[in-house]
Amino acid sequence: MSEYPKHFEEAEAYFPYVDLVDDETQKQLLEAAQGAIAEFKIPATSDGRELASQINRVVDEILRKGEIPSGYNGDKMTVAVELGALYGFALNMGYGWKWKKVGAGPDQLRFDWGVGPDDDNYYNPCGVFLGKILLGKNTGLDGKNDNTVLLLYNMIGETVKKTPARKLTVLW
Repeated sequence: MSEYPKHFEEAEAYFPYVDLVDDETQKQLLEAAQGAIAEFKIPATSDGRELASQINRVVDEILRKGEIPSGYNGDKMTVAVELGALYGFALNMGYGWKWKKVGAGPDQLRFDWGVGPDDDNYYNPCGVFLGKILLGKNTGLDGKNDNTVLLLYNMIGETVKKTPARKLTVLW
């Protein structure tokens, strides 16, 4: 029996509510990820790190050229959703993270979809994460927009060994 949905006291969690996304949402995420695979010609792999590396390469190219494929009609948010869904699958494969939604309650979601580990210590809202990067809002200490896709993927292995101050700490 699943232990979801979970409710935490606000003092112990950034988001007091977490639940698994439903089957229909998971189907839509798979379709979105498949769209990115086809549009960006990403080779098939079952290795989460390799997939994250391919996504990182695609994002680097978009940022370098300032262009997205014509199939997106200039819509960077659709690119962010599709690449974000694909990134979520990379975290599913590499770390066993599951698709989850979080917020103040079931009718007050902050993120409709993202991924996190079973212990609910961390959460990555993949589409928002990729959107920040693609829209130039993922600035580092140097004030420049950073493509941190692969960096975050690699850091997760060590980060999840540490217990955060509050459950559902967002990683991006």
